[in-house]
Amino acid sequence: MNLREIVARLRSQCPWDRKQTLSSIKHLYIEEAYELSEALESGDGAKIEEELGDLLYIVFMGIEIARDAGLTDYEKVQERAAEKLIRRHPHVFGETKVEGEADVLANWERIKEAEKSGKAGFFEGVPKSLPALIRAQMMQERAARVGFDWESTRGPLAKVREETQELTEHIGKETDDLERELGDILFSVVNLARHIGVRAEEALERSNAKFQRRFEEVRRLAKERGLDMTKMGIEELDKLWDEIKAEEKGNF
Repeated sequence: MNLREIVARLRSQCPWDRKQTLSSIKHLYIEEAYELSEALESGDGAKIEEELGDLLYIVFMGIEIARDAGLTDYEKVQERAAEKLIRRHPHVFGETKVEGEADVLANWERIKEAEKSGKAGFFEGVPKSLPALIRAQMMQERAARVGFDWESTRGPLAKVREETQELTEHIGKETDDLERELGDILFSVVNLARHIGVRAEEALERSNAKFQRRFEEVRRLAKERGLDMTKMGIEELDKLWDEIKAEEKGNF
């Protein structure tokens, strides 16, 4: 019995699967995608297989629910996906010539724009529900494909400095602009990340993990030395932090 058959049987016989709707399972796509992302980062083949399977199950479940509602079926979903891929890859399935990745992406955007026929905004298809860093990078990438971009990293670097200065000027004043100015800095940093080939969301996740690891080590060290962190000043805590940081560097 293959996965598609198993999902169809679950949909018809399992009380939980039977009661699901397109709305009730939508959060699972996000959760499973994040779990898959973590598995991909681990490089563990067994984890990758498991998480790909979990995501595939949810995709098939969505199709089953949509089919029950008379909205679509497996064949239509596959046909639409195949047609789109063929249409948006004329350099593979047609006679279009490309020089490299930049041409491929530019063609992709031109074809997408033609498909919209002026009925949708340029950033249609970039979900508003995405984490802000991911959405910012996707919007910037899309704009860059039609030429709206800095020529080098000097542009976004200068923009980060400019936005930082503007925020500095607002700090301490009675103003409602701090959130806006900080948002501008974050947007500029994402732009810089894109220019140096870094995914901003993944970079922040790495820093989050590093902070968590080091902070837990600071807590451990304080406990070992009989120190109460809540009664220590930032200078004392910083010394413990520097110790942990030095230990990490010594282990590499």
